[in-house]
Amino acid sequence: MGTEMIGRDEAHSMQIKAKTAVLFFLGTFSISHLAYAELLWNPKPVEKVVSKPKSSNGGHAGHQQNRSKEKAFYLEDNQNSTAQYITPALEVLPLTAEEKSNKYILPKTGMDNYHALVAERKTETTHESALRYPYMRGKPSGHSPDKLISDNKLPLEIVPEPMIREHWRFYSSNKHDYKILFEKKPLKDTWVILQTSNGSKMDAKTDSNGQVNFTLPEDFIDINPGRRANKPAEFILRTVHISDGMTYKTNFTAPYSVNPSHWKSNLGGILSLSVGFLSGIVIMRRHNKKTNEEKKNKKNSRRQS
Repeated sequence: MGTEMIGRDEAHSMQIKAKTAVLFFLGTFSISHLAYAELLWNPKPVEKVVSKPKSSNGGHAGHQQNRSKEKAFYLEDNQNSTAQYITPALEVLPLTAEEKSNKYILPKTGMDNYHALVAERKTETTHESALRYPYMRGKPSGHSPDKLISDNKLPLEIVPEPMIREHWRFYSSNKHDYKILFEKKPLKDTWVILQTSNGSKMDAKTDSNGQVNFTLPEDFIDINPGRRANKPAEFILRTVHISDGMTYKTNFTAPYSVNPSHWKSNLGGILSLSVGFLSGIVIMRRHNKKTNEEKKNKKNSRRQS
């Protein structure tokens, strides 16, 4: 009995040490680039951008107008890093930041569907990476998003299983599965950390198949009826793995939205009340009409008699 207890204590202690190591290598739980240096794809600039005065030159103004329609992402802590843009057809396009910035304008591929944003930074002892799947508009690509998602892009990679489709999103309260791969093989017993831009934090360990799942938290404060009335938040998954003296760190980022059940349930209640109210009005009108007809018939009978 004592031996079993010691064995359990040692296993528990090893789990704590492993988890502590993950937290150490990943820094803090903070999603902000101000907390520590980390490659991180962001749809918006973290630092405030000073707007430039508009030019009176018509041609220049037109150029700025065209540039505003281009889709861009920002790679935090992008020094000494490389970035790639992968199309649904698995064509790899190099990405270069705009001069003296961390802004990357995504080239137009003319394809509709998910594309991949991949960033990497290597030293003699570390390999860092960041992954994101922006949805781009265009002509039907003819390729399933599964082709892009399942294509190996990094030594250590977080793979959403499955990836959300165009008319479906990452929603709060929904459970989503992910697989952690190292050198294309599932990585078991590995800690994965999730954090949201709304401040939620959680962690879990992969199973024997390298899979882990998280239920996105209900951490939106102000919720309004309708999807467009609620701005999406960001979530980030992080993990780390050490192999042959190399430390591999990677993250996966994506937006998530308020679960539609918030306003669908309210709308359902309103519709039910409305239907009941209208039904009541119809019944009352029929009743009054019938009563009036009966009174009218009685009056006519009395006159005839």
